[in-house]
Amino acid sequence: MKMNDQISSAGLELANVLVTSPPLHQSWDAVQNQKLQTAADPNAKMALYISETKHSNTIIISFLTSPVTLHDQQPMVSSLTLKDKGFSLFEFLCSKNAPSFSVNELAIEFFKFNHKNLDNLRKELVESSKSSRIVITGHSFGGAVATLFTLWLLQSLDLSKAKRPLCITFGSPLIGDQQLRKCVLEFSTWSSCFLNVASINDPVPKIFLTSQGSGYKPFGTFLLCSSSGGSCFEDADAILQLLVETSSQCVQNPAPNSGTQFFDYGKILNDLKTKALFRDVFELVEEDRVPLKAGIKTQLAAILGVLSSQSLQQQEPNIEFESLIKKMVTHERNLVSQKTKVYSSFLNLNEAKKYMVNMEWYKKESKDMKIGYYDRYRNKRYPSDIIAQEYKKKLYNYWHDTVTEAANKPQTEGAAMRVRFLFAGTNYRRMIEPLHIAEYYKEGGKNYVEERPPHFVLLEQWFKEDEKKKKEKREREERENPQLRSASKSNSKAKSVASSLNDDSCFWVHVEEALILCDELASNPDAKQKLIEFEHYVLDTLENFAVTPDIFLAQSSFMRWWNKYKEIVGSSYSSKFTDAMRLHTYRKYEDGVSVLAVP
Repeated sequence: MKMNDQISSAGLELANVLVTSPPLHQSWDAVQNQKLQTAADPNAKMALYISETKHSNTIIISFLTSPVTLHDQQPMVSSLTLKDKGFSLFEFLCSKNAPSFSVNELAIEFFKFNHKNLDNLRKELVESSKSSRIVITGHSFGGAVATLFTLWLLQSLDLSKAKRPLCITFGSPLIGDQQLRKCVLEFSTWSSCFLNVASINDPVPKIFLTSQGSGYKPFGTFLLCSSSGGSCFEDADAILQLLVETSSQCVQNPAPNSGTQFFDYGKILNDLKTKALFRDVFELVEEDRVPLKAGIKTQLAAILGVLSSQSLQQQEPNIEFESLIKKMVTHERNLVSQKTKVYSSFLNLNEAKKYMVNMEWYKKESKDMKIGYYDRYRNKRYPSDIIAQEYKKKLYNYWHDTVTEAANKPQTEGAAMRVRFLFAGTNYRRMIEPLHIAEYYKEGGKNYVEERPPHFVLLEQWFKEDEKKKKEKREREERENPQLRSASKSNSKAKSVASSLNDDSCFWVHVEEALILCDELASNPDAKQKLIEFEHYVLDTLENFAVTPDIFLAQSSFMRWWNKYKEIVGSSYSSKFTDAMRLHTYRKYEDGVSVLAVP
């Protein structure tokens, strides 16, 4: 048996958990009560009715729209068109990976028409989310508006402090295309905020899928059900396939206004809850024992209300089950493969941490050998240097991919990712970029900064942005409370300089370029001035304890530069830096003593 054949879907188990959960039933009750208490004006256009229900620490917001007419040719509008027309409310969904998307035009029109009220509601819920769980719900087309509103609300929340909202829709039509789905998936936790309950007997969830190439795609979790059973799905292609294949199950709606049909999900939910509580499950016969295929058959039997998964074709002759099951098996395996990739990324992070530990040992060992790890790596004279090269390569690839992913995500989600790995990314940059620089100049390179890998640039940029925010916060707090003022940065850094990394991961670029200038002195009229500028740069880093003591090791490139430079300027030249170097005050630098200290 292949490994993939051992995969078993958990859709039935998740459905049983959901149909017994209070929020699901409370949401439907809120929808039903709103329907009963709100006299929606059939002549009103774009009217949106909003109700609020509270349960303990949960706030349920229910959306009801004025009557709308839905049909299979319902148009979508591009986000680029919306932007050109001055409505860029959902532009935050776009990223480098998904620069545009299309969304149901009618849903957007509802949003535009009711923007002011929705904005006020959003602001209220942002405050409430700090202490209460927010559930957004809606039935039929109200569910489509609820979905868009939840996306907007998610963008407004600081999810590190607020509780994540949950959007539960009942019989909602799909609202956007594959690109919209891709945009939502770019936010790592957003898709799990959406639960869509759709009965196979309700035509509205399928209303846009009857024409070929309609382009609509689902996102989030779908609970597909009937009064006899239900199962949950996340894979968009599997959901579409099931919605299309079960179209013949729909109760025909003679009224032209499909969007206002009140399909009663209350009875379905109560029936499913009873079955779940009494453990009323389907039994598989022996020939269905291939786990994945058997699981899918059982899900289909539950959704369609067939008494046994073996009698699917007999009881539902209009559905091509073999083809459907084959496609669902493929969908399920693809989904598992995607989840495996996510899991692998966590494993890769752990591996990256191990490689960093090994590089720390490499650095320490290099210092014990009286040569800094930069120059040892540059020379590569020992077998252990080749091992370090392999560690460096794997770390480089991991962080290149991780930073690229963060940069391509939408601004909010990318920023959240950056905060999570900024500390580790900064250590990586300071430890590994010098080795990349060593290889670059060993191969005869010049002007490294012009060809600096983008992920190093971004890591440094994000670090500086974070440091700026911290500094502003610290200064604000110190103004409010002067007692919070601490020792200077240089003093605090002096205590740890022996075990630190260079603040400027491009320090060795300046050293290499200074060495080149020494050799070009006769032919380059600007060389002398640039060398003096480098001298000032080094002095500044030393005064701030921003560079490690191993630059002073006898075999380092820095000391090689200094020996060349002191010959160039001669004994008559005097500066703070040259005086400190000639007096050897740098010998106590490792102990946190300033190079400018009087010997």
